[in-house]
Amino acid sequence: MFVALFAGVSLAMASHALAIDCVQYVKSSSTFGLSGNAWSWWDHATGVYPRGNEPRAGAVLVFERTRSMPAGHVALVSRVIDDDTVLIDHANWSATGGGDGRIRRGVEAVDCSPHRDWSSVCVWNSEFRAFGRAYPVAGFIYPG
Repeated sequence: MFVALFAGVSLAMASHALAIDCVQYVKSSSTFGLSGNAWSWWDHATGVYPRGNEPRAGAVLVFERTRSMPAGHVALVSRVIDDDTVLIDHANWSATGGGDGRIRRGVEAVDCSPHRDWSSVCVWNSEFRAFGRAYPVAGFIYPG
């Protein structure tokens, strides 16, 4: 019984240790040297990295903070499919609210802003097999 209980604790601790948030993921998967909550990356990039509203592979997509996402969110653009569609790699994104600590790669994100200016995006949710709601976006930070 003690061995089984000990093994269960070890597995629980290992699962928790593997959880990663979006900022940790982007920092560990790129050369961006920014820090702070995800929403603050846009302002922290001023004068350090070029910024804009055009998707490019290797750029960081910065989500604004919202009531349901108070720390904001960051994701790496892994591929530009067309003018309205990119693939992103990111972590700690969950369709059911709150982050789950998992890394997801090659996730489709589309420009769902009214003026097609990438001011909001909808992210594909594989659990529900549909795009989620529109999330406000600050823009893209490009590698220096």
